[in-house]
Amino acid sequence: MMATEEHEETLEANIRLDGFFKWVWRGKWLIIFLVIVAAGVAAAMGLRNPALTTTTALIEVGQVWGKPLKDIYVTVETANSPGFIEDVAGKTGLKPAQLRRSFQVAPVESGVPHSLYAILIRVTAKSESADESVKLAQAVADEIIARHEKLFTDAIAPHLERQHQLEQRLKDVPPSDRDLAFKLEGELDDLKANNLSPISTERTHLVDKVVPGPVTRPDIWRGTATAALIAAIVGVAAASLIGYYKTPQR
Repeated sequence: MMATEEHEETLEANIRLDGFFKWVWRGKWLIIFLVIVAAGVAAAMGLRNPALTTTTALIEVGQVWGKPLKDIYVTVETANSPGFIEDVAGKTGLKPAQLRRSFQVAPVESGVPHSLYAILIRVTAKSESADESVKLAQAVADEIIARHEKLFTDAIAPHLERQHQLEQRLKDVPPSDRDLAFKLEGELDDLKANNLSPISTERTHLVDKVVPGPVTRPDIWRGTATAALIAAIVGVAAASLIGYYKTPQR
């Protein structure tokens, strides 16, 4: 008895599957039409998309006496903020919304997967024109550097003031007081070394000259194939529904 029921269920499933293929076959022209239309629209849109030039600017955050002017991650978040974008837009003549779509600021990280740390700031600009992409990357980098310039000036000011005071005191030390003069000269040399050494004190700056990067062309075939596949699935589903509702129900 059970074997008979199983046989009937299998037969019924085969009938339903056979009906499904019939529905799909009857709706083949609808499916083909949808695939052709979707692929054609996707290809046309892909051809309309221009090639983009990507330009990258790398920025090294400055430091004073070995202490960074600002945390790199904070700088990155600031550079992606609406206020920053508005300032750069005013200097480049672009609309903020247009500028927001044209560039990205991100940290360059190093280390192991579970212990990454930022070492540089990467500014990436994309535009249809190579010159325009360079201009955008340079403008964003210049704004970051300009904002860090004030931080550098404020951070180095106390050390320069102390250096000036020691130089004045050294001039006023009597020739007979060699111990005091030696002590002041030692402190002054240490100050000058930290104030002038690029290892411990430097401004935020570009790592290298900003030049046009690679040109990226739209992947027309991938977009077309994806659109055609989606259209085919939709077409099969539509043909199945049409066939189902047109078939007399028992």
